[in-house]
Amino acid sequence: MNEFLRNFVMKTIRKMIATSSVPEWEVREYALNWYSKRVLTEEDLMEIEEAYKKEEPVEPEQLDTEVDSTEQIEETNEEVSESEE
Repeated sequence: MNEFLRNFVMKTIRKMIATSSVPEWEVREYALNWYSKRVLTEEDLMEIEEAYKKEEPVEPEQLDTEVDSTEQIEETNEEVSESEE
């Protein structure tokens, strides 16, 4: 196995993951292609898997109170009515 090529490919993959410049499925496909050519190892694939586990998106926070849009419209209409009088 060419160690320089392996390191080069892994550096490229790490950059793709860190910058989120390439969709996850494309990165995995790219890695599997190099794995099938015996450039990457199973350990490299496990490293990629771990990197994506760390990158999982965080659920957005829920607002403490819900806002009913009809209430906002009614309040706005009342304010407009009062200002016109």
